[in-house]
Amino acid sequence: METITEGQVKATVLRFLKTQCDKKLEPELKALDKLDAANDAEKIASLQTKITATQARYELENWMPDAAHRMAKQLYFGTHISKGIHPDSKGDNLNFDTSPPLPDGIVGSQTLSELPLDANGNAAALPLATFFEEEVEAGNGVKLRTLIQSQHPAVEGAFSSNAELSAEYASSFKAALDNVIDEPITYERNKQLLWPLNNAIADDAYVAVVPLYPSALTSQVFQKINHSRFSEENKLARENRKKKSVEQQPYRSIPDIAIIRLGGTKPQNISQLTSKQSGRSYLLSSMPPSYDTKSQYRITKSQTSLFDVRLVQCCGVGLSQLYQVISEFRRTIDVRDSRKDALDLILASIFVLAEHIQQTYTPGWSKDYQLSMHEKYWLDPYRADLEGEEDFAENRLSSDWQATIVDQFSLWINARLQKRFKNLAKDFGDAQYIEWQREIEDAIKSSLRSGKEIFA
Repeated sequence: METITEGQVKATVLRFLKTQCDKKLEPELKALDKLDAANDAEKIASLQTKITATQARYELENWMPDAAHRMAKQLYFGTHISKGIHPDSKGDNLNFDTSPPLPDGIVGSQTLSELPLDANGNAAALPLATFFEEEVEAGNGVKLRTLIQSQHPAVEGAFSSNAELSAEYASSFKAALDNVIDEPITYERNKQLLWPLNNAIADDAYVAVVPLYPSALTSQVFQKINHSRFSEENKLARENRKKKSVEQQPYRSIPDIAIIRLGGTKPQNISQLTSKQSGRSYLLSSMPPSYDTKSQYRITKSQTSLFDVRLVQCCGVGLSQLYQVISEFRRTIDVRDSRKDALDLILASIFVLAEHIQQTYTPGWSKDYQLSMHEKYWLDPYRADLEGEEDFAENRLSSDWQATIVDQFSLWINARLQKRFKNLAKDFGDAQYIEWQREIEDAIKSSLRSGKEIFA
């Protein structure tokens, strides 16, 4: 920012004025192109008069005094907007101080390194807010408002050929942007919360909290969510998910999202940022948490094996998928692939549960449980590190407990299928048993290669 020159700022100002002028002149220029010089001389003259007047209005020495004396007084800048709470509010907008840090795990306006500035007021004055957001050099992120608020030397003569007038305009712009309010005003249609202090009831000690709409924060959330959902990369990855001929890439999906609209058909009455979003703001899901079954699952002291009927609750999704595949009675490649996917899902659920038990149960917990020793070796591995557990550690290393776990899983899957498909019970014999063995053995090898220690 230190290297920015007065010439760059002047070029930015003139570029902005030309862009605004061109937008205003677009209808007249289109109409002018359709007219015939010989037959529409009067209409052409009228349009030329309008064009000349518009061009004059956007000349530097004409636009700047209007912006500094009229627009700057008709706009109310801030990061938190009063009208976002109620469109009829006449309360003050405020600029939020982002310096106080937030506790870990809490997200708020302080989370952003720089808050965008919002504005509302007379809609005819909103071009001034757009002017302040102009980047001095494309891509460097330095905006005019940043230079104005920091009183950068490059803005000293940028707003007029008269140095005194330029300084006057810069001072007016800075006052509007800073929006310093010693005594903020609320309004009857703003919400109020009474925050209790010590001995609140006895001493009638409360602080009245008046929430404002954090449009600077919500606009950033809106843009980031939109980019995640609708960027070209994400759309392409989503479109390719059903194509087998292209390399699959992960894509983002944000379920359970809602939209709230502010301002109705006139979101510009709320604020400039709200208008850019067509009044829309996203509401993320605030449903109660869905607790993972693995955190609810507890091994009972009388339980002799993890592979019993209670394990079904942890593998419900995978088992349902496997049941559906088998019920189709087809032996095509697609069905076999779907069956493998279901088994992978079941195994993943079991591995996650096993890791949860290994990591969260106190080492040595299995001493008071009726599980087989092979499952104790598996699920209570850190018992081997305890004093007095030398025999446990030695037997764990010397026994082939992993093979027993493979057999128990295969028998458990067969038992589940035989119970579900009683008319096909005889079909789930040795061949299927061997297939289940092969699947879990492959999964164990894959787990070990990835550095997991669930079966180490």
